[in-house]
Amino acid sequence: MCPEYNDKDKKNILRLALFFGELMLSCGAETYRVEDSVIRICKSRGFNHISVFTTPTVIIISDERFDGYSFMKTIRYRATNLAKMDLLNSFSREFVNRPNLSSNDALDELKKLEVSSPYPRYVVNLATAVGSASFAVLAGGDNTVVFILTLITSVLANLCYNRVLKISGISTFSTIVASFFIGLVGVSLTLANIIPSPKMLIVGSIMPLLPGVPFIKSIRDLISGDLISGMTLILDVAITAICIASGIGVILNIYFKSGGVL
Repeated sequence: MCPEYNDKDKKNILRLALFFGELMLSCGAETYRVEDSVIRICKSRGFNHISVFTTPTVIIISDERFDGYSFMKTIRYRATNLAKMDLLNSFSREFVNRPNLSSNDALDELKKLEVSSPYPRYVVNLATAVGSASFAVLAGGDNTVVFILTLITSVLANLCYNRVLKISGISTFSTIVASFFIGLVGVSLTLANIIPSPKMLIVGSIMPLLPGVPFIKSIRDLISGDLISGMTLILDVAITAICIASGIGVILNIYFKSGGVL
């Protein structure tokens, strides 16, 4: 049995649930998963009249009663972080199964999860490099030089993306800059006769930028009936794809006009 809660406790639980939902959305969680987890957190403390509305850019939590509370938070930055999402899922299960855990202690745990990094940066860079270089091999780059250069280029492009995103805060602009960098490296290495063609290096290096996970999420949201979220994610995927094509297309257009071939 859950103990009795007053209005102050209700506010604290709703704020906790709102912060949890914000972190889930910023990590790339599906809409239905966020709504279900938030409602479970509230019900675990006896608040059964809670409604949640989420999109990729906003989360709203409201008490269905006439004199209830409403909280809203906009999501400025979104990324795919499956490791942190797993930690948040574990937190929600632990909170539901521990009715004596206070909202303040739970909020402290969430703040620690917010700034935590499940994997060291070098592990992320290594995985990015190996994955990108492997795709270059699948595209026909069965050359040791191409493999190594794709490995290096993908890491540099990822660092470029993160640095530009930190400065500008605009993910689409960061994608264009990183794609432009990849195309420039591929064409430059080809003109220097280091690699035979830029296409294998470009195909492999752009893989970390491709919105594969958001595309799958958009389809799952549409299937589950979250039409606004699904259409928003599809539009986001389309814009990201256009940014990648634009960044690389500018370089390849100059390359082709100067007599280059793939």
